[in-house]
Amino acid sequence: MGWVFRRGDDGTIDWLCQPFEVGLLESLASQLVELYEPPVWSDDPLERWANEQDAEPLDRTDPAIRRLFPDAYDDTDEASDHRRLVEGEQRSARAAEAEVVRAAVSSLAEQAHPMIRIPLAQQLVWLKVLNAMRLALGSRLGIHDEADAEAIEGLEDDDPRRAV
Repeated sequence: MGWVFRRGDDGTIDWLCQPFEVGLLESLASQLVELYEPPVWSDDPLERWANEQDAEPLDRTDPAIRRLFPDAYDDTDEASDHRRLVEGEQRSARAAEAEVVRAAVSSLAEQAHPMIRIPLAQQLVWLKVLNAMRLALGSRLGIHDEADAEAIEGLEDDDPRRAV
């Protein structure tokens, strides 16, 4: 294997990866969609807005939710109002982005030497989704700084975080 990442003349990134990486990406992208619990989609903008307004609020006790959807204001009432107005749309947009990544890798799971092709137009979406995966994993593992990251590397074999 001579290369892992290669950029084409048109800006496309080709990633020659391992099958387990494809499975991991597909799983994490699917988990993000589930985490976001996006409101029901509709092509009718008014119905879509109503669905976003009626969506169940996210579980703010989940550290991943708190990290991915931080409060916009220190005041709890203002933060709640802001969430009520924008969170549904954010959840829909982020779930759609995670679906782009999931769809790109889902057909590659059975290949011995999968190559993921990321067009220039989708690279920002990929960066957003990979960053969301990183933040969600880090927050659930309790990684807040470099010392926490180093402590994770030395976990005992029986620690449930070890599998991650």
